[in-house]
Amino acid sequence: MGASLSNTDKAKAVAPRKKRERITIMEVPPNEEWFQQARDQWGREVWFIRVQITGLRTRRFGPFPTKHKGLLFLDRLLNGVADVVCDAGNDLERYQFRARRFGNRSGHYPIFEDELCSQ
Repeated sequence: MGASLSNTDKAKAVAPRKKRERITIMEVPPNEEWFQQARDQWGREVWFIRVQITGLRTRRFGPFPTKHKGLLFLDRLLNGVADVVCDAGNDLERYQFRARRFGNRSGHYPIFEDELCSQ
């Protein structure tokens, strides 16, 4: 009887579902330009992710079995880039012009509020 109870317990035991990874960092929906489809040496469809960063040449990462797997990789890449962009904000004062305060000039305000547009 004890053996049958243990067999019943094993039959009811179900492996826990694997938690699906979610995309969290990307701010814009995917664009078809980001993907490049190819076939591997066995004829399977694979995907590459194209990454363009200003000042660097276009890079291709992959192959990935699905677009979703490629986007998960891209999301992780963007997580690291987001940290660097936040740190760059701290160094910005070192390189940029000092912000000018326009204030109230006898009721007249500047035509352009953006410093870059007024040059």
